[in-house]
Amino acid sequence: MIEPSLRLRSVLNKGLALLFFVGLAWLCVRVVDVAIAHFRTVFGGSQQSFTYSVLPLGSRVLKMIVFLLTIAVVLSSWGYNTTSILAGMGLGGIAVALAAQKTVENLFGGVAVVSDRPVAVGDFCKFGDRQGTVEDIGLRSTRIRTPDRTLITVPNGLFSAMTLENFDRRDKMLFHFMLNIQRDTKPDQVRTLLASIAKILADHPAIETGRLPVRFVGVGTYSLDLEIFAYVQTRDGDEFMKIQQDLYLWILDAVEAAGTALAIPTQASISYSSARPVEPNGTALPREVGTHQQS
Repeated sequence: MIEPSLRLRSVLNKGLALLFFVGLAWLCVRVVDVAIAHFRTVFGGSQQSFTYSVLPLGSRVLKMIVFLLTIAVVLSSWGYNTTSILAGMGLGGIAVALAAQKTVENLFGGVAVVSDRPVAVGDFCKFGDRQGTVEDIGLRSTRIRTPDRTLITVPNGLFSAMTLENFDRRDKMLFHFMLNIQRDTKPDQVRTLLASIAKILADHPAIETGRLPVRFVGVGTYSLDLEIFAYVQTRDGDEFMKIQQDLYLWILDAVEAAGTALAIPTQASISYSSARPVEPNGTALPREVGTHQQS
């Protein structure tokens, strides 16, 4: 009806093509969001690591693919030779990849972290000499919240090469320590104490013991050494601390009931002053009289 000129018609056609494919891309992005939300609802309870790690990364990758395809289709509709453009992008991609090796390394590192799943979003882990809770695994980096409430951003290339210790994957928690009692404790008292501690561990419903959970392992310089080794059947850190506290108190009661006590390092030494001590009235004492110090 308007009958625009040929040049204006070409501009209008390109504008309409741009609007159409941008709208189509927006629709595809919305479909991706709806699908991700559906999968998050389906797998939210049983596959939390998949829900909070794989799905966000997959959503970002799909949206990036939609974005790149939209650019290619728009250029094709405008009459550009997409084959030559893609070939040029391939050559340019090689140059970019060589210039941005760290970025590409981080991208593949993120894919490795998500695919191998050594940690997932929400897991408390140790990486290098630091600890924290994983908050996000992105395309370039992983963000971790430390116990000090600071946020650490680790490049995925470096994070995927670290030795990662995932505390949330434990099926049970270790209760292990050395009990040092006084060296003058009699053998019968040691036997009584061993039996009492073994009974404490065996009677607790949350404790998993081996064949010899408590054993007399040696005679130290100032103590008799007992080793206690058992597992607490819980994955909750707070519950473990509560059970550990109870066990420590019961073991202290058993030590007291056995008639002994915890060992305290002692060392006695006698030092003699090179100068002769002097009485308050000024009279010098014999050189044989010295000072006795005990610590």
